[in-house]
Amino acid sequence: MVEEEIKKEVKEFAILEKEYAKILLELSKKIKHKALSSIFESLSKDSEKHATLYETISELLSNEQPFISEEDFRLIERTINEHITTEAKMIEESRKILNNIKDPRVRLLAAIIYEDEEKHHKLLLTVKEDIAKKETFSETDFWNMVWRDSPYHGAPGG
Repeated sequence: MVEEEIKKEVKEFAILEKEYAKILLELSKKIKHKALSSIFESLSKDSEKHATLYETISELLSNEQPFISEEDFRLIERTINEHITTEAKMIEESRKILNNIKDPRVRLLAAIIYEDEEKHHKLLLTVKEDIAKKETFSETDFWNMVWRDSPYHGAPGG
């Protein structure tokens, strides 16, 4: 599949996800069953998230993205580290609920939470290690480009 086709498709997917999110949210508000209402509302939010991610894919395929400054990276890293710690605690707590509850309705909701917490934890680790670090442009990188990597080593060239 060619990038132009992918861009077109992901834009269409984003629209569909937004429409689906609205339908699910409306359904969640109409029904009285709390567990089902919560599940449909959560699915609606997931569809909104998917729409945002599809739009981002389109943006990444269409435009260059700026580097992350060292300052922004430190902020991202600090925030992610705090959240990784919180997610680890939530994984453990949701696992306890899942292992100690017999009610199938509560088990279903606890399983949804547990699986999401595990996904979030892995995602945050990936963002921290594989994306944010690689996209960061440091002052050292800049000076290496000017002095070390330049054929004229920062001096006016010929």
